[in-house]
Amino acid sequence: MRMRELFRACSAVVLVLSASVAGASTSAQEPEDDTAAREYFEKGRVAFDGADYERALVYFRHAYRLSQRSELQYNIGVAADRLQREDEALEAFEQYLAASEEPEREAEVRERVNALRASIEEREATERALVDATARYEGSDPLAERSGAKLPTSTIAGGSALAAIGGAGVAAMAVGLARDGSCKEERGGTCVTEHSATAWTWVYGGLGIAALAGSATWFAVSYKRNKENRETAWTITPTGVVVSGKF
Repeated sequence: MRMRELFRACSAVVLVLSASVAGASTSAQEPEDDTAAREYFEKGRVAFDGADYERALVYFRHAYRLSQRSELQYNIGVAADRLQREDEALEAFEQYLAASEEPEREAEVRERVNALRASIEEREATERALVDATARYEGSDPLAERSGAKLPTSTIAGGSALAAIGGAGVAAMAVGLARDGSCKEERGGTCVTEHSATAWTWVYGGLGIAALAGSATWFAVSYKRNKENRETAWTITPTGVVVSGKF
């Protein structure tokens, strides 16, 4: 059923229910729960007319809890439907049909129930397919096992060792240069011997820089080779099919 038709249908039921509740108010000994239910219903009607379906749904639920009038399940169903809460709307419409001996809007409600059931089944099927695809993707992803970002253990160990040697060499050079010209020995307030950078300072620095460069090159070459050696793989993901490998 289109939303505009639902709105007109709900408004009609609201008027019918208003009349029935108003008739009950003429009783001098009206139960307290019925009075409160009528107040909640009126608030729900006003909220619904103002397109505040969330508040209307709350008020209709309160009214039903106090009065147990089956007609209110229709109002609950329409308000929930407007909020796109299909499960709640379906439950309310089914209760309306089950609780009413001769539902005034039986054909209309049954049509909406069938549409809601079909929509819910389609949604659940999509969710199950997504869960299955995600499970397959996480459980057997060839890219996770042979990713180009993963390097052999030998590369990691060797490259790290070279990087450590390079760092030590550069650090030694930095210390030597920092101390160049500083006082090494002082007598009577006068510096008699100064530190001076030696050839070894530059040797250590050169070796350190070479080691760092070698480490970086090792990692880069290993990464490239590992990436090129990957076999073509087809992987099903939640967003589609991913093709990876050597082309």
